[in-house]
Amino acid sequence: MNPFTQGGWGQGQTSTTPSIFGALPSLPTSSSIPRSMQPDNVTYQFTSFNATILNCSIIGPQSRVAYRIVTETSVPSCTIWKDNESRSIAMVQWQPNATLEIRGVAPRQRVRDWLRLSPDQSKRTMEVKGTQYAWAPMDGFICLYKAQSAAPRILARVARAPNTVLLELTQEAITLGLLEPALVATVMFVCGHNID
Repeated sequence: MNPFTQGGWGQGQTSTTPSIFGALPSLPTSSSIPRSMQPDNVTYQFTSFNATILNCSIIGPQSRVAYRIVTETSVPSCTIWKDNESRSIAMVQWQPNATLEIRGVAPRQRVRDWLRLSPDQSKRTMEVKGTQYAWAPMDGFICLYKAQSAAPRILARVARAPNTVLLELTQEAITLGLLEPALVATVMFVCGHNID
């Protein structure tokens, strides 16, 4: 049973099939790059996939490689996010249970505990610097907002375009330190691994 087709994730999304491992509903692929939410937003493109998103480059502002995601061939059960100076910023070990660590953000823990499914299954929540944020499907995107907001403002969103996955962040999201956690969450949502 896929928890995302029961309750919130699957409702109203008949054209969006669940991802094979239930991490999130599969994002529909847009035929073009979606328009930015705001003119000063920053977009990161996951490109140059080597078989999967678990081996790719992340292109940031000024069309430069800002991060790389590497799944080591000598240790196939470990995926590492590296910045443009080859420093490790995050790591996921896939076996025996998916666990992650994000430098300065999240101590080593199970991915399912960091990206916790809400009781009504309508969103996944994560904590960054003591604040709860939520990821939820909205209008063909997976959107990030502050979990406790009465009128949530979208801080980031994930989309698929031909041969790429896009993460768009507002300036507020970057100021709040959400860039690297959002990069990791994006991969968790589209990689095809079971995070629960």
